[in-house]
Amino acid sequence: MKIIAVSVCAFFCALVLKEKNREFAVIISIFASALIFFSVLSEMKSLFDYLVSLSSYSQTIAVYTKLMIKILSITLLTQIVCDICRDNGENALASATALGAKIIVVSLILPLFETVIKIIGGLVK
Repeated sequence: MKIIAVSVCAFFCALVLKEKNREFAVIISIFASALIFFSVLSEMKSLFDYLVSLSSYSQTIAVYTKLMIKILSITLLTQIVCDICRDNGENALASATALGAKIIVVSLILPLFETVIKIIGGLVK
């Protein structure tokens, strides 16, 4: 409920200020996004702790769990940044940011693809 309240308040404040002072509307949007992000940080921490607890089963799982946490963090932060950019009329910047994040995620999962291909190659022989 706190997230919804912050979002609605920020929306109306930004809406009113957008006509008079666009810069303050942008600042309110960024501040509200940061406030929401930090308010869900404890939930994210419990999610990350759960993923880390899964990695205690084996060393191989630990490697993949770290990879999942990195990718999840990148995608969440990228989504927030892209939404802020789009809300403020910077569609090209949002698209470039999303593309950059996708390239980073693909580069992170390439070793995983290599492992899968090696496993499939071993099964085929």
